[in-house]
Amino acid sequence: MEQEVVTTKRQNPDDAAKDLISQLKNPLDSYKAVIFMAAINYDFEALSIAIKNEFPRAEVIGASTAGEINMNGFLNDSVVLTTLSDNSTKVSGVLIENGSKYPIGNKGDIEKALSKAGIAVGDSNSHRNAFAITFINGVYNAEETILTTFYSIIKNDNFPLAGGTAGFTGNTPKTFVSYNGKTTQDGAVMLYVKTQCKFDIRQEDIFNPVGKQVFVTEADPVNRIVSKFNGRPAKTVYAEMLGVSESQAEGMTFENPFGKHLNGSVHIAALAGFTPDRKISLFARVVPNSTLEIMKIGDPLKKADDTCSGIKSVIANPRFTLMMTCITRTMAFERMRIADKIIEKYRGTFPTFCGFSCYGEQIGRMHCNQTLVTVVIGN
Repeated sequence: MEQEVVTTKRQNPDDAAKDLISQLKNPLDSYKAVIFMAAINYDFEALSIAIKNEFPRAEVIGASTAGEINMNGFLNDSVVLTTLSDNSTKVSGVLIENGSKYPIGNKGDIEKALSKAGIAVGDSNSHRNAFAITFINGVYNAEETILTTFYSIIKNDNFPLAGGTAGFTGNTPKTFVSYNGKTTQDGAVMLYVKTQCKFDIRQEDIFNPVGKQVFVTEADPVNRIVSKFNGRPAKTVYAEMLGVSESQAEGMTFENPFGKHLNGSVHIAALAGFTPDRKISLFARVVPNSTLEIMKIGDPLKKADDTCSGIKSVIANPRFTLMMTCITRTMAFERMRIADKIIEKYRGTFPTFCGFSCYGEQIGRMHCNQTLVTVVIGN
């Protein structure tokens, strides 16, 4: 297994593609998969085509970002491209379109891509030597729908999946994902990987429960809005749980997200904001008649140490590392002035790595927020 990571800030799509290619060391036909992550200010469709034209034999997937990551740190206004090379590994991609309404319409394409990668639908052991990387558009709240569709097709709840929601910066809500030069703004791209190499997929959560819970009595899961906790306005109850006024609570949403219980674990659901009628909008679905934990931020540097040591205990010799981290984490690390220290810990663990700041993270069937999802492959 071999990974290369290259970066450019050239804005013209053709120039950017050529600059990226010029930095690669191996012959272009030696790469099995190419993954690129581009700032939203690029002409994403033109960039996708330009990059694919350089790699006619590789599976090429891409996503727009809210920031990029390489060994130099957390970046902006750039394109980061990484390659995967390994003779024992099979890869196959698929573009899922109309993801917010009819993702099941892509069932045949998904099954074909899985088969091409040597992954059998309905195989209870398919998770032992295969996994999926997915990038999902971030404007249509379709993450849960797309994940549910995929798992209904593969029929193996243990199949590993790691993903990030495509991001954007600025005030115009638009995100892009692409597969082999074709782009969509409502859907997802998936890369299926079957390999003899050892791999590790995990999620880092920097939050801890504070011992306070709220009961969801009224919510709109599709639009990700909670109206009432414990039979009362959601914003009012949230502020009371934090012991602050409602206006003060508006500035505490990053440090105090919600935790959802599922299969014995707590998964983060971040607050997107408050409505004038004291409802709470979220970045992940919450269903009525469920219980949420109030969470509090812990020590990100300690969590980074735990993540890195945990990965190294499984993958002693990391050869490929892809990271998808929530944009709110990136912004918080900058405010806390620890962004460089976080990158230093990654540099001390991985020979090379890359990733992007996203609008949500996927781990298996779960869509979460304010976490880090990593894909690490060894020899």
